[in-house]
Amino acid sequence: MQTSTEQLALIRQLNIIDDVFFHKIAEDKAVCEEILRIILQKPKLRVIDAQAQRFLRNIGAHSVILDLLCEDEDGSRINVEMQKADDEDHVKRVRFNSSNIDTTFTEKGLDYKDFPDIYVIFISKFDMFQERKTIYHAGIFLHETGTVINDGIHRIFVNCAVDDGSDVAELMQYFKNSTGKNNKFPKLSDRVHYFKESKEGADAMTQVVEDYFKKRISEQMSEHDKETVKVLLQNGASVDLIKKSFPTLSGEYIEKIDQQLSVVGQ
Repeated sequence: MQTSTEQLALIRQLNIIDDVFFHKIAEDKAVCEEILRIILQKPKLRVIDAQAQRFLRNIGAHSVILDLLCEDEDGSRINVEMQKADDEDHVKRVRFNSSNIDTTFTEKGLDYKDFPDIYVIFISKFDMFQERKTIYHAGIFLHETGTVINDGIHRIFVNCAVDDGSDVAELMQYFKNSTGKNNKFPKLSDRVHYFKESKEGADAMTQVVEDYFKKRISEQMSEHDKETVKVLLQNGASVDLIKKSFPTLSGEYIEKIDQQLSVVGQ
């Protein structure tokens, strides 16, 4: 167990773009409202409900945990997702989230015209489309004429990589480097200050932080083990010996790497 000083040191390494920190930040409805007003450019938007890590169950299908799900005064559902690594098909993840929100919260018998709007805001550390924009609004349109079709799904991709000088970009820079106060988003920076600079905030995050850094260390060790396994196999070590030496790695993974190396060596 770390001391209070050690806990604060660990917390100060975190930024809002880290999902474990974002989840704590997003537990405050007023902070969520402030963030959404800036990203959606709706200065009067009101958040009626905000739930961090909202679990949507699909019996017999792929369930999902949303980083944040909000409802505004018009009944629109707003999902915010955080992503640091460019390691999957994020566009289809947005599609999947919006479809799950539709099926979970649309009342039986509701006319299509009365379906509430859904906003999926995907915040990434990288510029996913490499078009040098801080924010992208994706939608559907007629290819033949360019006419935009409004299906009530608003797909918004925001990133911390491009700083275009806008308020959204300033917010994203704060997501990437969450230190100090910023008068443009006082509620957000006050909450960051609470967790990073007070003993009470550190105590509230104790177990969260410990679990997060244990996971990071485990992932780093696992990646190191994988590279070591490749080197050992390349130098003639047997699969059985490696399985015994690296119990944290699955036997199937080790066999797969061995087969890949065998193909390359042919």
